[in-house]
Amino acid sequence: MNVKKMKMQLMATAASVLISGIALTSATYAWYVSNHTVEATTTKISATTNGFILQIATAEQGPQHGGEQTSLAASTTGGIISPSSTNDLINWYVCEGWNGEGKVTSYRKPTFVADGKPGQYGTDDDPHYAYLKSEYILYTINETGYADVYLDASEGSPITLSANGTPTTDTIPKSMRIGITIQNIKKNADDTYSDDGNEELKVVYAPYEETGKGNDAEAINGWTCIGNSTDGKLKPVAVTYPYIYATTYTDQNNQNWVATKVGKNYEVSSGTQKIASSVGYDGVKMRVYIWMEGTDADCVNNAAAEDPATYNVNVKLAGISAE
Repeated sequence: MNVKKMKMQLMATAASVLISGIALTSATYAWYVSNHTVEATTTKISATTNGFILQIATAEQGPQHGGEQTSLAASTTGGIISPSSTNDLINWYVCEGWNGEGKVTSYRKPTFVADGKPGQYGTDDDPHYAYLKSEYILYTINETGYADVYLDASEGSPITLSANGTPTTDTIPKSMRIGITIQNIKKNADDTYSDDGNEELKVVYAPYEETGKGNDAEAINGWTCIGNSTDGKLKPVAVTYPYIYATTYTDQNNQNWVATKVGKNYEVSSGTQKIASSVGYDGVKMRVYIWMEGTDADCVNNAAAEDPATYNVNVKLAGISAE
């Protein structure tokens, strides 16, 4: 394997995206519907930089240049997620109908609440979330530095899922998806930052491999989502986004997605896919989406009435000099 060994001092940034309040109520059909409200709790992302080239801030904060920062704290509101489905993190679908055998037969695009939280649909009295989303800015600490950003597998999986409390079912972790997107930003005349260009879906991670058929009337095997089939009908189809799962960090296109650490330096194999390229002083926006994929084979009927646990997602990034 052709390995690029970094000769200069590099750093790792551990970004902990802790999403709380993920609690679902099961029913007698494939896609769960949450029937009660759980108090959302604040979550945190932290980054230890130790003076190296890459830092992380919330999108609201923007790059915080000047002065030494050894850690950053941000808050994101968790919420109740109901199963949904997407292939691009732009078009989302939820279950609409099912047959007498309990198999899903139709889907619809949810109407998101205009002034609600990201992913929120339904009424204010009974809110549901197709997904949870957190926004961050990755940036360098000096104007002449540029960093390539990778998923960091130096201490195990770069994306991990942990439970708070005692889960009563494994449905949530087994059907969960974590998607990462990147979008360019620009600095405005008033020193604020705004989006610049299209949001790009980089990769989707699942704590478990997706195998078998979901509980849909027209389910197919493998990694699926709801989309328009050749006959124009909305039904499960194969995903087109790059995906990795568990400890398998090579996607279906045979592309590696992680950097590993050897001593003080990181090593990446030739062709390793970057989360972001040549990140500079003004930074780029990174978003983390979390949802429960309704077409997953594990997102089916479950004896547990509800799962009282909440779940945390931890995403670790490695910043490597692009110079």
